[in-house]
Amino acid sequence: MNDPIAPLRQRFLARCAAQLAELKAARQRDPSLGSNDSLIPTAHSLAGAAGTFGFAEISVRASALETLLIEQANDGAARAALDALITEIERTLK
Repeated sequence: MNDPIAPLRQRFLARCAAQLAELKAARQRDPSLGSNDSLIPTAHSLAGAAGTFGFAEISVRASALETLLIEQANDGAARAALDALITEIERTLK
């Protein structure tokens, strides 16, 4: 059976790989994630698109990161959420 969403899902996964690199770079360069507003749009985008294309775990983890960043939660919680998102994206892309 032909899945009309398959090409879009593949484009999402390719974009996910690029965003993974962006997330890793942010983790390396910014010791204080709580003040990193530039990650909010990336987390938001990942949360919505991942859910749309059936990647629920990425969506949940990205949404958690977005919430922590918006609420300016303690840095340890934001860093843990970022690490969990990175791990989930890597697992999905394998």
